[in-house]
Amino acid sequence: MDFIKAATLDDFLNTRIKSVTILGRKVGIIKGPNSEFHAIEVGCKHQGADITRGQISGDVATCPRHGWKFNLVTGKCLNHNASKLKKYGLKIEGDVILVTSKPLPEEEEDDPLLHFFD
Repeated sequence: MDFIKAATLDDFLNTRIKSVTILGRKVGIIKGPNSEFHAIEVGCKHQGADITRGQISGDVATCPRHGWKFNLVTGKCLNHNASKLKKYGLKIEGDVILVTSKPLPEEEEDDPLLHFFD
C-alpha cells in the first residue's frame, strides 16, 4: 500500500483535526485524546462538502451544508441512512504523518497494523 506525506505532528499543536486532499479526495487526520491519530474520508456522502468545516462536537462532525452528522472514528452517518465514511491507513515516521493513497478495503479498516504510531 502506498503512503503519502499528509501532515506533520507540528500541525496538531493547536488543533485536533486537519483536512487534506489526497488524490482528489478529502481526508481528515484526527488526533485522539491520547495523541493517537487516524485518517478518514471527510467528504459528506450527501454532496461532498468537507464535514470538518462544520460544527465538531467530540467525535461528531456536522456537515456545514445540510446538517448530516458523521462519527469521525467509526465513519457512521448518525442521522441519515448513508454509507460509512471510508477509513485510510496512517503511520508516523519521525514527525511526518503518512496516509495511504487510497481508502482501506472494508475488511482491513480495523487492522491495527495499518493504524500504528511511533
